[in-house]
Amino acid sequence: MGEGSAAWKGPAHSRAVPISQPSPVELLLQVGASLHAALVVDIHGRIVWMDPVLAGAAGWRSDSPVGRCMEEVLGRLPWLRHALDEALTGTNGVCEDCEEEQRLSAVVVPVFAEDGTQVGACARLRMDGPPKPAAPSGQRADAAAEERQARERLEHQTSLLRATFDSITDGVIVVDLSRRITAYNKRFQEMWELTDEMLEERDAEKALARAVPLVKDPERFVTRVRDAFEPSLTVQRDIVELRDGRVFERKSIPQRLGEAIIGRIWSYRDVTAERHALSEQERLLAAEHRARERLEESFALLDTFLKHAPIGLGFIGRDLRYLRINDALATLHGRRREEEIGKTVREMTPHVAPVVEPLMRRVMETGTPIIGIDMEGEVPATPGERRHWNVSYYPVRTESGTVLGVGAVVVEVTAERRAQAEREHLLREAQEAIRIRDDFMSIAAHELKTPLTPLKLHLQMLKAQADAGRPVSPRHVHKALSQLARLSVLVNDLLDTSRIQAGKLELVREPISLRALIREVLSDFRGTSPLHSLELDAPQDPFVVLGDRSRLAQVLTNLVENAFKYSPTGGTVHVTARRLGSEACVSVRDSGIGIPEDQQAHLFERFFRARNAPISGFGGLGLGLYICRDIIERHGGRIWVESEVEHGSTFHFALPVMAGYSDQ
Repeated sequence: MGEGSAAWKGPAHSRAVPISQPSPVELLLQVGASLHAALVVDIHGRIVWMDPVLAGAAGWRSDSPVGRCMEEVLGRLPWLRHALDEALTGTNGVCEDCEEEQRLSAVVVPVFAEDGTQVGACARLRMDGPPKPAAPSGQRADAAAEERQARERLEHQTSLLRATFDSITDGVIVVDLSRRITAYNKRFQEMWELTDEMLEERDAEKALARAVPLVKDPERFVTRVRDAFEPSLTVQRDIVELRDGRVFERKSIPQRLGEAIIGRIWSYRDVTAERHALSEQERLLAAEHRARERLEESFALLDTFLKHAPIGLGFIGRDLRYLRINDALATLHGRRREEEIGKTVREMTPHVAPVVEPLMRRVMETGTPIIGIDMEGEVPATPGERRHWNVSYYPVRTESGTVLGVGAVVVEVTAERRAQAEREHLLREAQEAIRIRDDFMSIAAHELKTPLTPLKLHLQMLKAQADAGRPVSPRHVHKALSQLARLSVLVNDLLDTSRIQAGKLELVREPISLRALIREVLSDFRGTSPLHSLELDAPQDPFVVLGDRSRLAQVLTNLVENAFKYSPTGGTVHVTARRLGSEACVSVRDSGIGIPEDQQAHLFERFFRARNAPISGFGGLGLGLYICRDIIERHGGRIWVESEVEHGSTFHFALPVMAGYSDQ
C-alpha cells in the first residue's frame, strides 16, 4: 500500500484545531494529522487513533480499537509494537517488517507537550519492495534529518493553525464525549466573557454554568446545550439572545474521527448589528408602509377635498407640472382636471405663466409662502367678462423639511370686487349727493335772497311814498312784481322737484298745437332782452300732440330762458319745429358759451351745473333741465342736447304726434 492510496485515511480527516494549551489527546491527533500517521498512541500505550487498513493488517477484527492497549491490537505486528515501546521512552526510530515480500516500514516519533512532557507517540507507515541490505550509517543520519524537518514543519503548521483559529470572527468551542473542553478560541472567550482561569479545568458544565447568567432564556439555553452533548449526527442552528442586548447565531455540528463521533463543535457568531439592522430595516419598511397608507389616505382625503372645494386648488411639482388639481381651478382654465394632470403651468395657462412661474420658483427656493396676490383677467369659461382672483402660493414640505412643490390656492373674488365697486360707487354718489345738497343749499339761499332784496327795497319805497301821501310810482310796482315773479319761479321749481321725487307731478292732457304753443311762448319774450332776438322756423304741417299745455310751455320757456342766459354777449336764438317720422321735434339753438362734452350726459340731472357756468355768473338752482326731462319723458318723448364749447348749444325735444289732427 502506497501513501497515496485511497484506502489509507488518517487523522488528517479528524478536523481537530489547535488552541492554547491543547489536551494530550488533541495534541496527539494534531501531530498525527500533520505526519499523516497511521497509528497514534498515548503515553500509556492506549490506541488514540488507528487507520482501519492497518488494523486489518494487524489482525484486529473486533470493534473500534480506540482506547485498547497496543499489545492487544498489534499482536501480529510485534516489530511495530516494539518500535512504539521505544518511542514511548522518548526515542525516535525507524523499523520494518522483513518477513514479508512487501515489507511494512514505519517512522515512529515520540510526541511532547509544550512543557516537555511526553504525551504519546505516532507511527507513519509505508509499504516497500523486497528486503534491502542494512542501510549504512550515512543513510540513517539522513533519516534523522528528515525526522527533524518533519517536526519543524509540524510546529510551523501547528502555529499557523493556532493563529488562524484565534483570528476568526466566530467564537468556537469543542467538547468531547466526556464533556471536557478540547478546544476554544479567543473570540469565544470574549463573546462569553470567560477568562483563561475560568476555563482552566476544561469542564464544559462549569463553563456552561458561567455563561447561563448572560442569557435571556437560561432554561432553553441549558437544555439545548446538554442535548447536544449526547452523540448525534444532528446539525443544530438557533439564535441565542443575551440580557445585554447582544444576539448570537449558534451552530452545532458533531466532531468526527473517521466514522466515529468523538465530540461536538459549537460556533457562535455575533449577529447583533445584523439583527439590529434587520430590525431597523423592518421598522423602516413598516414605517414606510404606514406612511404609504397614510399618504394614500391623505391623497384620498385631499382628492375628496379638492374635488368638492369651492375654491381653486392645485399642487404643482418642482418641474412646474400639475400633480393635483381640482375641478374649480381646471374650469378656470377651460379644461377638465384629467387634462391638466402632468402638464406644465405654461402649457395650461400660457397667458399668465410669465407672471406666476417666477412666483412659484421663489416659493420653492425660499420656502416662504406668497399670500394674497390680486389678479384679474378673462377666462375661457366666461369670455369678455373681467374676473378677479386672490391667489396664494405655499411651499409643500415633507416631514424632514424638503420642499416637494407648491400648493396654489385661487379664490374668486369677482363678486366681492363688484360689490366693493358698487359700494364705492354708492359712496361716491352719496358724497356727490351731499356735495350737491350743500351746493344746492348755498345756491337756493343765494337765489332766494336775490329777488327778496330788491323786492324789499321796492316795497319800502312804496311804503315811504304812501306814508308821505305821494302817488305810488308805477316803476316801483313793476319792479316789485318782477322780483316776485322771479321768486315764484324758484319756489315752483322746488315744488316741482319735490313732486317729481315723490312721483306726484300730475299732467292734464289735451290735444295741443305745438306751433301755436311755440308762438305763444315766444311772444312773451319779445322785447325782454335788447341783446337777443328770436327767430321761429315752423312749417305749416300740423304738430298736434296730446299733452299738458302749461307743462310743455314751462319746458319751452326754460329752454329759451337758458338760451338767453348762457349767451351773455347776445345774439339770435333760433327756435325750430319739424317732423321726425311720427314725432314732432322742437329745437332751441343759441350761440352762447356751450357745454363741455364730458358734462353733457349729466346735464339733465338734478342740481347739476356745467363747470363753465358758475352760479356767481349765471344764477339758477340747476333744476330747470331736470324738470324739463321729467315732463318730456312723462309725455312719452325724449330730450337731448348738442353742444360745443364757445360755439353755442342746441336743445331738442321730441313728442309723439297725434294722427288725424290739424292746427287750429
